Amino acid sequence: MSKVPETGELEKIDTQWADNRTVITRVGACLGVELKDGLSAWKRGVRRPGWERLLERVESGESDGIVVWHTDRLFRQPRDLETLIELGERGFKVYSAHGERDLADPDDRFILRIEVAHAARSSDDTSRRLKRRFATYREQGKDTGGQRRFGFPGRDTRWVPGPDETNADRPQVAGEQVERERAAIRDGAELLLSEDGSAQKVADLWNGRGLRSVNGLEFTADTATAIMKRQALGGFIVHHGAVAGRLPGVPVLDQRTFERVQALYAGRKRGRVAGKAHVGTGILRCAVCGRKLSARNNKEATYPEDGQWRYQYFCPKQRRGCGTVFIDGRAVDRELLAFTVARLLDEQHAREVSALQSRTSDRLGEVRAEITQIEGLQQALSERLGARRISLDAFDVANEPLATDLARLSAERFALTAQGPAGPTEAASAQTLADEWETGDIAERRAMLTRALGRDRMMVSPADRTGKRSFDRNRLRPLPPPEVP
Repeated sequence: MSKVPETGELEKIDTQWADNRTVITRVGACLGVELKDGLSAWKRGVRRPGWERLLERVESGESDGIVVWHTDRLFRQPRDLETLIELGERGFKVYSAHGERDLADPDDRFILRIEVAHAARSSDDTSRRLKRRFATYREQGKDTGGQRRFGFPGRDTRWVPGPDETNADRPQVAGEQVERERAAIRDGAELLLSEDGSAQKVADLWNGRGLRSVNGLEFTADTATAIMKRQALGGFIVHHGAVAGRLPGVPVLDQRTFERVQALYAGRKRGRVAGKAHVGTGILRCAVCGRKLSARNNKEATYPEDGQWRYQYFCPKQRRGCGTVFIDGRAVDRELLAFTVARLLDEQHAREVSALQSRTSDRLGEVRAEITQIEGLQQALSERLGARRISLDAFDVANEPLATDLARLSAERFALTAQGPAGPTEAASAQTLADEWETGDIAERRAMLTRALGRDRMMVSPADRTGKRSFDRNRLRPLPPPEVP
């Protein structure tokens, strides 16, 4: 839907296309490709595939003109217009249902620049008014829109509009459903605060009652944690880490329970690092669904050579995996050793990894230093909160920007590690590499495996259910990363 600039009325995309076809017929042109984004042209940084395709056609000469329903639907930022002028100023025309402009004509370019500047100013004014309106809503305890949250009223996210319906027709979730969710949250808080409570048990409790997330998915430990950490459960509206208002009505959790749950999460130490006990955890991937594999011990069987408990890598359903891949852990680790030695003996691969390292090592060191500093600050905040030297609100205000920066830096660290794994890359003898693997701890073995994989992913296929059960090394295969469209 788009608003008519002159009247403010809404027009559907199909209606806009029909108007554009009328213009094409009127000017005697031929329709090439119809493009649409459904994205706002004034949002900075948003990627508009339709706009990018249009520029490609202009640059290649496939198109010698465009028809847009209204110029402010296409241009809301002056830089977009200048890009198009640079590519198509020789005889290229911009038509709309309200007139036409020739990019080769200085007067038309001048008028277009004025129109786009006016549209950009209008967008900025609208943004400013909306920000102030939403700030007022938060202060008054009103909803500012967005997706419905579990345990709160709102429109049904899973409802699919019909051909003559829009999102404005989306029905409200029944009050009975909201009350079931709120009761489940209260029971989840009680379970979480019990002696043996955990987020996974909360997720199992909710799934067992037939409840689903607002998007219709089963709950996992991560989604249950995200819900239980929401400030809205205590009746607070938080914006940019600060309490901006109070929600009307009775909070989902009473104040004492809410504060205990928040203190539980704020004072909880970080869990065991992934892969602390098994080499392939979080590195191996399911060939069916692409999820990372986990590992677990089988306390009912041992390996005959040394009597150690058997273990296996598997695709975990509780993390939305498909649950179809199970494979013996020790046999896999032997294959990972052979793969790592073969890869690291490959001098060409060593040179490629070395080149990647030289481009990323400096930035990786900076990122790691920043992460260490942030984690130290968070630990100090947690200790002060536990000692009651600061309030929970003060902790949230201080921790919010730290958590945001930590998430961004962790993602960058992951990307840099994937591009240029740390560690030596010169070719070594097979025995030297094998000895380094055997004498190293789990973290060192994982580092060697990551170095050998580079940007590839190690996929594990399901077992063949027919014939005698035996380990098949062909179930493991490295694949390059998926191409980004």
